[in-house]
Amino acid sequence: ARRQIPVPVDRRPLPIKIADYEVEYGDVFRRADLSVTAGGYLLAEGPAYDPERNVLSWVDIKGCTLYRRDASGTVRATQVGQYLGAALPMENGEYLGVMTTGLYVIGEERLRLLCRPEELRDFQRANDAKADPCGRAWFGTMPLFSGPGMYGDLYCYDGKRCRRVLTGLGIPNGMAWSLDGKTMYFIDTLTRGVDAFDYDLRSGEIGNRRRVIGVEGLPDGMCIDRDGMLWVALWGSGCVGRFDPSNGRQLARVPVPAKNVSSCCFAGEHLERLVITTSGEGFADGLDGSLFIADVETCGAAGNGCFKPL
Repeated sequence: ARRQIPVPVDRRPLPIKIADYEVEYGDVFRRADLSVTAGGYLLAEGPAYDPERNVLSWVDIKGCTLYRRDASGTVRATQVGQYLGAALPMENGEYLGVMTTGLYVIGEERLRLLCRPEELRDFQRANDAKADPCGRAWFGTMPLFSGPGMYGDLYCYDGKRCRRVLTGLGIPNGMAWSLDGKTMYFIDTLTRGVDAFDYDLRSGEIGNRRRVIGVEGLPDGMCIDRDGMLWVALWGSGCVGRFDPSNGRQLARVPVPAKNVSSCCFAGEHLERLVITTSGEGFADGLDGSLFIADVETCGAAGNGCFKPL
């Protein structure tokens, strides 16, 4: 049986440490640390960690805002005036913002348009994004409405060319690459699973799509650890699951006191902390819409996840 997580009834100043917290490893529950470090977001998403600057970033998609927290704990917010699906760190300290109207560089004081995909439609908004091991930006668009003729797309941008790679998708979401860079993992949420592609690092081409993980619920954002295991945010299920892509088995479950878990990433000096974003839309009380940080028994895969124009 699933164990319930105690939810603080007061709104104490952050951070809040969740008492009596446990992570589920198969049939074994082990004590761990879970804290709430930020909250009050409509749709927190896209956590990313820049190890060179020790900066953790995330977005509030519907709040149209990029947040950055430095080593001192100081959080800076940059509003961009439109839905911000994700923001990838760049080597110069700026961010590549994936927005409703295209790709922008988010600087300290201004936005600069890089490109607008020709296939971008008015019924779509930007969603998740990740940089591949060479620094290319992969990002998805999803329909704002459900119904006939509504679809999402998956794109790749290398700094010179933006190409649509997949179309006719439901909700393109999490992405990750295997430790050797030869496999790309991808989530289309409405298919309820994780697919793998053969990946050509030199060209950025994909092929040989196959299902590697099926899940109960709706998979959302994703990251990979140093052992090659995938951590998948499970929307509507209040948790992040750790999965083995070689056999599809779920190895661990990291619950949080928020229903709609949107994404996750590893952060910290040794990539030892699992950062979890959640949605607060539709919830007036509790910790929905918070940013959680959990201690888990592994670390993230090396790599800085930065967008690097080729």
